[in-house]
Amino acid sequence: MNRIKQVVASLCLFSLASIAAAHPSSIGYLYDSQGNVARTGYGGCVRTSQWAPANALPECEGAAPAAKPAATAPAAKATTAAAPSMIQIELSADESFETNKAELSAEAKAKLSTLAKQLNGLSYDRIVITGHADRSGSAAGNQQLSERRAYAAHNYLVSEGVPSNKMQSRGKGSSQPLTQPGACAKLKSQQLRACLAPDRRVEIRVTGTRNK
Repeated sequence: MNRIKQVVASLCLFSLASIAAAHPSSIGYLYDSQGNVARTGYGGCVRTSQWAPANALPECEGAAPAAKPAATAPAAKATTAAAPSMIQIELSADESFETNKAELSAEAKAKLSTLAKQLNGLSYDRIVITGHADRSGSAAGNQQLSERRAYAAHNYLVSEGVPSNKMQSRGKGSSQPLTQPGACAKLKSQQLRACLAPDRRVEIRVTGTRNK
């Protein structure tokens, strides 16, 4: 019986000696069939119950492998905010036209200059300028007056550098009033002119605008 124990002990010592020969201080780790240290799915070495600091392998117990930097998404290209598809302004009577007149006031010119500067940074399809008159005169006279008001705005924009061929100017006479029928019927003189003021106007609409 003692002889058998001696044989078993010899075999155990032989096995440990073989492992130590291949890995002098690595008996605390599990190895694959190739003799490489077995690793977990996270890259760490698999220890056995025989592991101790004295037989730690530097490749296993040194600094943890640096994690691969996460792939960064390509930086998004800066986009320029799209210009509005339409610009619309109105030159109303209180800042533009007196009764039976088509001359632009200083306030109206300032507003048109601002529009011209805005258009300088845009591409656009068309500018439609529409003049209107109040109903205090004849239909024929109101038509002519509305056209003169539209062309006054047209010509001023041209003087500010807006291409004439991009503009379409027209008059609508007194056919499209903003005041309600009969709203000013009982008024006379200055009160009547003031009541009808919203109808004396020029509307400017710029369509198809976009950044250059």
